[in-house]
Amino acid sequence: MFDTVAGKFEKGPYLPKEQTKDSWETRTRDFYDSKLGTRLTSISHTLSRPEARIGIFGDSGILSVEASLPKLLHGNNLKPVNDSGEALRRLGEFVSNYVEGEIPDLGEMDYLRVDYCYNFQLGSALPDYVSTLSKVSFLKHRRTTDGSGGVEWWSQNGRRIRAYDKYKEILEQDDKDVPQARGTLRFEIQLRKKSGYLQRRQHNKKLTLQDVLKPEIAYSCLVETLNTMCLGLGFQAQDAARQIVDQNFSFRKATRLLGLIRRLETESMEDIRRVCGRSTFYSDKKDLRGLGLWPPSAGTVSLPALEMPPLESLLSAGTVSCNPIKTNEENTNAITI
Repeated sequence: MFDTVAGKFEKGPYLPKEQTKDSWETRTRDFYDSKLGTRLTSISHTLSRPEARIGIFGDSGILSVEASLPKLLHGNNLKPVNDSGEALRRLGEFVSNYVEGEIPDLGEMDYLRVDYCYNFQLGSALPDYVSTLSKVSFLKHRRTTDGSGGVEWWSQNGRRIRAYDKYKEILEQDDKDVPQARGTLRFEIQLRKKSGYLQRRQHNKKLTLQDVLKPEIAYSCLVETLNTMCLGLGFQAQDAARQIVDQNFSFRKATRLLGLIRRLETESMEDIRRVCGRSTFYSDKKDLRGLGLWPPSAGTVSLPALEMPPLESLLSAGTVSCNPIKTNEENTNAITI
Protein backbone atom coordinates (compact mmCIF):
# COMPACT_ATOMS: atom_id res chain seq x y z
CA MET A 1 0.00 0.00 0.00
CA PHE A 2 3.04 2.29 0.30
CA ASP A 3 5.09 3.59 -2.60
CA THR A 4 6.98 6.92 -2.65
CA VAL A 5 7.75 8.72 0.61
CA ALA A 6 9.63 11.92 1.38
CA GLY A 7 10.80 13.50 4.60
CA LYS A 8 13.37 15.83 6.11
CA PHE A 9 15.63 16.31 9.11
CA GLU A 10 16.71 19.71 10.45
CA LYS A 11 19.50 18.43 12.64
CA GLY A 12 22.46 19.68 10.59
CA PRO A 13 25.15 20.32 9.69
CA TYR A 14 25.04 17.74 6.87
CA LEU A 15 27.71 17.31 4.22
CA PRO A 16 28.35 14.88 1.36
CA LYS A 17 30.88 12.26 2.37
CA GLU A 18 34.29 12.90 0.87
CA GLN A 19 34.45 9.61 -1.02
CA THR A 20 31.04 10.25 -2.66
CA LYS A 21 31.48 13.91 -3.72
CA ASP A 22 31.72 13.02 -7.40
CA SER A 23 28.16 11.64 -7.26
CA TRP A 24 26.66 14.92 -6.00
CA GLU A 25 25.57 18.01 -7.88
CA THR A 26 26.46 21.24 -6.09
CA ARG A 27 24.79 24.55 -6.84
CA THR A 28 25.61 28.02 -5.54
CA ARG A 29 23.09 30.86 -5.49
CA ASP A 30 24.00 34.45 -4.78
CA PHE A 31 21.07 36.67 -3.72
CA TYR A 32 20.22 39.85 -1.87
CA ASP A 33 18.45 39.51 1.50
CA SER A 34 16.25 42.57 1.96
CA LYS A 35 15.77 41.90 5.68
CA LEU A 36 19.50 41.77 6.42
CA GLY A 37 20.36 44.36 3.81
CA THR A 38 23.23 42.37 2.41
CA ARG A 39 24.09 39.81 -0.23
CA LEU A 40 24.22 36.13 0.76
CA THR A 41 25.45 32.93 -0.83
CA SER A 42 23.48 29.70 -0.52
CA ILE A 43 24.98 26.28 -1.35
CA SER A 44 22.89 23.17 -2.02
CA HIS A 45 23.90 19.56 -2.75
CA THR A 46 21.66 17.05 -4.54
CA LEU A 47 22.09 13.35 -5.24
CA SER A 48 19.81 11.50 -7.67
CA ARG A 49 20.07 7.71 -7.79
CA PRO A 50 17.59 4.99 -8.80
CA GLU A 51 17.34 4.05 -5.13
CA ALA A 52 16.62 7.53 -3.73
CA ARG A 53 16.99 11.29 -4.11
CA ILE A 54 18.84 13.20 -1.38
CA GLY A 55 19.16 16.95 -0.91
CA ILE A 56 21.19 19.07 1.53
CA PHE A 57 19.88 22.63 1.80
CA GLY A 58 19.71 25.62 4.13
CA ASP A 59 23.43 26.12 4.68
CA SER A 60 23.79 22.37 5.29
CA GLY A 61 21.16 22.42 8.03
CA ILE A 62 18.39 20.51 6.21
CA LEU A 63 18.53 16.96 4.88
CA SER A 64 15.67 15.83 2.60
CA VAL A 65 15.17 12.29 1.32
CA GLU A 66 12.69 10.94 -1.23
CA ALA A 67 12.46 7.31 -2.34
CA SER A 68 10.13 4.62 -3.66
CA LEU A 69 9.98 1.97 -0.93
CA PRO A 70 9.14 -0.90 -3.33
CA LYS A 71 12.15 -0.05 -5.51
CA LEU A 72 14.38 -0.25 -2.44
CA LEU A 73 13.26 -3.83 -1.83
CA HIS A 74 12.49 -5.18 -5.29
CA GLY A 75 14.09 -2.85 -7.83
CA ASN A 76 10.64 -1.97 -9.21
CA ASN A 77 7.41 -0.49 -7.82
CA LEU A 78 4.92 -2.96 -9.27
CA LYS A 79 4.43 -4.51 -5.85
CA PRO A 80 3.63 -1.94 -3.13
CA VAL A 81 4.97 -2.38 0.42
CA ASN A 82 2.66 -3.08 3.34
CA ASP A 83 5.28 -2.95 6.10
CA SER A 84 7.71 -0.05 5.78
CA GLY A 85 10.14 -1.14 8.49
CA GLU A 86 12.66 -3.03 6.34
CA ALA A 87 12.52 -0.49 3.50
CA LEU A 88 13.20 2.44 5.86
CA ARG A 89 16.11 0.56 7.43
CA ARG A 90 17.72 -0.03 4.04
CA LEU A 91 17.05 3.57 3.05
CA GLY A 92 18.75 4.75 6.25
CA GLU A 93 21.84 2.68 5.40
CA PHE A 94 21.86 4.14 1.89
CA VAL A 95 21.67 7.71 3.20
CA SER A 96 24.41 7.05 5.75
CA ASN A 97 26.71 5.87 2.97
CA TYR A 98 26.46 9.26 1.25
CA VAL A 99 25.84 11.83 4.01
CA GLU A 100 28.00 12.96 6.91
CA GLY A 101 26.03 14.13 9.95
CA GLU A 102 23.49 13.11 12.58
CA ILE A 103 20.97 10.75 10.94
CA PRO A 104 18.49 9.17 13.40
CA ASP A 105 15.94 6.50 12.45
CA LEU A 106 14.26 7.68 9.23
CA GLY A 107 10.86 7.00 10.74
CA GLU A 108 11.45 10.17 12.79
CA MET A 109 11.79 12.39 9.69
CA ASP A 110 9.26 15.18 9.26
CA TYR A 111 6.67 13.96 6.77
CA LEU A 112 6.70 15.75 3.40
CA ARG A 113 5.01 13.26 1.05
CA VAL A 114 3.48 9.79 1.04
CA ASP A 115 1.87 7.71 -1.73
CA TYR A 116 -0.78 5.11 -0.91
CA CYS A 117 -1.66 2.67 -3.69
CA TYR A 118 -3.33 -0.61 -4.62
CA ASN A 119 -3.19 -2.80 -7.75
CA PHE A 120 -6.51 -3.97 -9.24
CA GLN A 121 -6.23 -6.95 -11.58
CA LEU A 122 -8.70 -6.15 -14.38
CA GLY A 123 -7.32 -8.06 -17.35
CA SER A 124 -8.84 -7.17 -20.72
CA ALA A 125 -11.43 -4.89 -19.06
CA LEU A 126 -8.78 -2.33 -18.10
CA PRO A 127 -9.34 0.01 -21.13
CA ASP A 128 -13.08 0.12 -20.37
CA TYR A 129 -12.33 1.06 -16.75
CA VAL A 130 -9.99 3.86 -17.82
CA SER A 131 -12.61 5.23 -20.25
CA THR A 132 -15.27 5.05 -17.55
CA LEU A 133 -13.08 6.69 -14.89
CA SER A 134 -12.27 9.55 -17.27
CA LYS A 135 -15.89 10.70 -16.76
CA VAL A 136 -15.58 10.87 -12.97
CA SER A 137 -15.31 14.35 -11.46
CA PHE A 138 -13.17 14.70 -8.33
CA LEU A 139 -10.99 17.41 -6.79
CA LYS A 140 -10.49 20.62 -8.78
CA HIS A 141 -8.64 19.40 -11.87
CA ARG A 142 -8.82 16.31 -14.04
CA ARG A 143 -7.02 15.06 -17.12
CA THR A 144 -6.62 11.87 -19.13
CA THR A 145 -3.00 10.81 -19.62
CA ASP A 146 -2.25 9.19 -22.95
CA GLY A 147 1.19 7.88 -22.07
CA SER A 148 0.27 5.76 -19.05
CA GLY A 149 -3.29 5.10 -20.16
CA GLY A 150 -4.94 6.60 -17.09
CA VAL A 151 -6.68 9.49 -15.37
CA GLU A 152 -5.43 12.06 -12.85
CA TRP A 153 -7.36 14.24 -10.43
CA TRP A 154 -5.57 16.89 -8.41
CA SER A 155 -5.86 20.12 -6.45
CA GLN A 156 -3.33 22.90 -6.00
CA ASN A 157 -2.87 22.17 -2.30
CA GLY A 158 -0.83 18.99 -2.74
CA ARG A 159 -3.39 16.20 -3.11
CA ARG A 160 -3.38 14.02 -6.25
CA ILE A 161 -5.27 10.85 -7.27
CA ARG A 162 -4.16 8.64 -10.17
CA ALA A 163 -5.67 5.56 -11.84
CA TYR A 164 -3.56 4.20 -14.67
CA ASP A 165 -2.34 1.20 -16.64
CA LYS A 166 0.70 0.02 -14.69
CA TYR A 167 2.08 -1.96 -17.63
CA LYS A 168 2.09 1.12 -19.89
CA GLU A 169 3.65 3.26 -17.16
CA ILE A 170 6.55 0.83 -16.64
CA LEU A 171 7.04 0.48 -20.38
CA GLU A 172 7.14 4.26 -20.85
CA GLN A 173 9.24 5.29 -17.85
CA ASP A 174 11.58 2.31 -17.39
CA ASP A 175 11.52 0.97 -20.97
CA LYS A 176 10.77 -2.51 -19.63
CA ASP A 177 8.26 -5.08 -20.87
CA VAL A 178 6.82 -6.60 -17.69
CA PRO A 179 4.22 -9.29 -18.49
CA GLN A 180 3.15 -9.52 -14.83
CA ALA A 181 1.87 -5.93 -15.02
CA ARG A 182 -0.52 -6.51 -17.93
CA GLY A 183 -4.14 -5.81 -17.03
CA THR A 184 -3.15 -4.05 -13.77
CA LEU A 185 -4.87 -0.80 -12.83
CA ARG A 186 -2.84 1.11 -10.25
CA PHE A 187 -5.00 3.31 -8.00
CA GLU A 188 -2.72 5.80 -6.24
CA ILE A 189 -3.19 8.62 -3.74
CA GLN A 190 -0.37 11.16 -3.40
CA LEU A 191 -0.50 13.36 -0.30
CA ARG A 192 1.91 16.20 0.42
CA LYS A 193 2.38 17.95 3.74
CA LYS A 194 0.99 21.26 2.44
CA SER A 195 -2.40 19.65 1.78
CA GLY A 196 -2.94 19.21 5.54
CA TYR A 197 -5.05 16.13 4.77
CA LEU A 198 -3.31 13.67 7.08
CA GLN A 199 -2.69 16.31 9.73
CA ARG A 200 -6.44 16.93 10.00
CA ARG A 201 -7.24 13.22 10.09
CA GLN A 202 -4.76 12.51 12.87
CA HIS A 203 -5.25 15.82 14.72
CA ASN A 204 -1.53 16.43 14.66
CA LYS A 205 0.16 19.34 12.89
CA LYS A 206 3.65 17.80 13.04
CA LEU A 207 3.65 14.29 11.58
CA THR A 208 6.64 12.02 11.06
CA LEU A 209 7.06 9.25 8.50
CA GLN A 210 6.26 6.61 11.10
CA ASP A 211 2.94 8.40 11.73
CA VAL A 212 1.84 8.20 8.09
CA LEU A 213 3.34 4.81 7.20
CA LYS A 214 0.70 2.82 9.07
CA PRO A 215 -1.28 0.19 7.12
CA GLU A 216 -4.57 1.17 8.75
CA ILE A 217 -4.10 4.82 7.73
CA ALA A 218 -3.27 3.88 4.14
CA TYR A 219 -6.14 1.41 3.90
CA SER A 220 -8.76 3.80 5.25
CA CYS A 221 -7.59 6.58 2.88
CA LEU A 222 -7.81 4.24 -0.12
CA VAL A 223 -11.23 2.83 0.77
CA GLU A 224 -12.77 6.20 1.66
CA THR A 225 -11.45 7.79 -1.54
CA LEU A 226 -12.80 4.95 -3.69
CA ASN A 227 -16.22 5.30 -2.05
CA THR A 228 -16.23 9.11 -2.30
CA MET A 229 -15.44 8.86 -6.00
CA CYS A 230 -18.31 6.37 -6.43
CA LEU A 231 -15.93 3.65 -7.62
CA GLY A 232 -16.90 1.05 -5.03
CA LEU A 233 -20.40 0.30 -6.40
CA GLY A 234 -19.66 -0.96 -9.91
CA PHE A 235 -20.64 0.50 -13.26
CA GLN A 236 -23.78 -0.68 -15.06
CA ALA A 237 -23.82 -0.90 -18.85
CA GLN A 238 -25.53 1.97 -20.65
CA ASP A 239 -27.81 -0.42 -22.53
CA ALA A 240 -29.31 -1.53 -19.22
CA ALA A 241 -29.77 2.01 -17.88
CA ARG A 242 -33.34 2.44 -19.15
CA GLN A 243 -34.54 -0.78 -17.58
CA ILE A 244 -32.79 -0.04 -14.27
CA VAL A 245 -34.18 3.49 -13.83
CA ASP A 246 -37.68 2.39 -14.93
CA GLN A 247 -37.66 -0.27 -12.22
CA ASN A 248 -36.68 2.17 -9.48
CA PHE A 249 -38.42 5.49 -10.31
CA SER A 250 -41.58 6.93 -11.74
CA PHE A 251 -41.81 7.45 -15.49
CA ARG A 252 -41.24 11.20 -15.19
CA LYS A 253 -38.16 10.95 -12.98
CA ALA A 254 -36.77 7.97 -14.89
CA THR A 255 -37.00 9.95 -18.13
CA ARG A 256 -35.12 12.87 -16.61
CA LEU A 257 -32.40 10.64 -15.17
CA LEU A 258 -32.06 8.79 -18.46
CA GLY A 259 -31.54 12.13 -20.21
CA LEU A 260 -28.81 12.97 -17.69
CA ILE A 261 -27.08 9.65 -18.40
CA ARG A 262 -27.16 10.36 -22.13
CA ARG A 263 -25.61 13.79 -21.54
CA LEU A 264 -22.73 12.11 -19.71
CA GLU A 265 -21.77 10.51 -23.04
CA THR A 266 -20.76 13.88 -24.52
CA GLU A 267 -20.44 16.22 -21.51
CA SER A 268 -18.38 16.16 -18.35
CA MET A 269 -19.82 16.13 -14.84
CA GLU A 270 -18.48 19.65 -14.35
CA ASP A 271 -20.42 20.89 -17.39
CA ILE A 272 -23.64 19.31 -16.16
CA ARG A 273 -23.14 20.71 -12.67
CA ARG A 274 -22.79 24.23 -14.06
CA VAL A 275 -26.11 24.11 -15.93
CA CYS A 276 -28.12 22.25 -13.25
CA GLY A 277 -29.39 23.62 -9.98
CA ARG A 278 -27.16 22.60 -7.08
CA SER A 279 -29.83 20.64 -5.18
CA THR A 280 -31.06 18.94 -8.36
CA PHE A 281 -27.57 17.92 -9.43
CA TYR A 282 -26.62 16.31 -6.11
CA SER A 283 -30.03 14.66 -5.75
CA ASP A 284 -29.71 13.09 -9.20
CA LYS A 285 -26.10 12.13 -8.46
CA LYS A 286 -27.19 10.30 -5.31
CA ASP A 287 -29.92 8.39 -7.18
CA LEU A 288 -27.69 7.37 -10.08
CA ARG A 289 -24.77 6.54 -7.80
CA GLY A 290 -26.89 4.03 -5.90
CA LEU A 291 -27.73 2.28 -9.17
CA GLY A 292 -24.15 2.13 -10.47
CA LEU A 293 -24.86 4.68 -13.21
CA TRP A 294 -22.69 7.58 -12.02
CA PRO A 295 -21.12 7.22 -14.49
CA PRO A 296 -22.29 4.15 -16.46
CA SER A 297 -19.78 1.76 -17.95
CA ALA A 298 -18.05 3.08 -21.05
CA GLY A 299 -18.02 -0.45 -22.48
CA THR A 300 -20.80 -2.73 -23.64
CA VAL A 301 -20.94 -4.72 -20.40
CA SER A 302 -21.22 -3.86 -16.72
CA LEU A 303 -17.97 -3.46 -14.77
CA PRO A 304 -17.54 -4.80 -11.21
CA ALA A 305 -16.76 -2.39 -8.40
CA LEU A 306 -13.20 -1.44 -7.50
CA GLU A 307 -13.27 -2.98 -4.04
CA MET A 308 -10.27 -3.65 -1.84
CA PRO A 309 -10.04 -6.87 0.18
CA PRO A 310 -10.21 -6.64 3.98
CA LEU A 311 -7.15 -5.14 5.63
CA GLU A 312 -6.59 -8.31 7.65
CA SER A 313 -6.20 -10.42 4.52
CA LEU A 314 -3.69 -7.96 3.05
CA LEU A 315 -1.56 -7.98 6.17
CA SER A 316 -1.77 -11.74 6.71
CA ALA A 317 -0.80 -12.42 3.11
CA GLY A 318 2.04 -9.88 3.35
CA THR A 319 1.55 -9.00 -0.29
CA VAL A 320 -0.81 -7.43 -2.80
CA SER A 321 -2.39 -8.65 -6.01
CA CYS A 322 0.84 -8.58 -8.07
CA ASN A 323 3.87 -10.78 -7.53
CA PRO A 324 7.38 -9.31 -7.43
CA ILE A 325 9.13 -9.30 -10.79
CA LYS A 326 12.61 -10.26 -9.65
CA THR A 327 14.58 -11.16 -6.56
CA ASN A 328 17.00 -8.76 -4.94
CA GLU A 329 19.92 -10.65 -6.50
CA GLU A 330 18.49 -10.01 -9.98
CA ASN A 331 17.74 -6.34 -9.38
CA THR A 332 20.58 -3.89 -9.83
CA ASN A 333 18.51 -1.07 -8.32
CA ALA A 334 17.56 -2.89 -5.12
CA ILE A 335 19.48 -2.03 -1.96
CA THR A 336 21.01 -5.23 -0.60
CA ILE A 337 21.77 -5.94 3.00
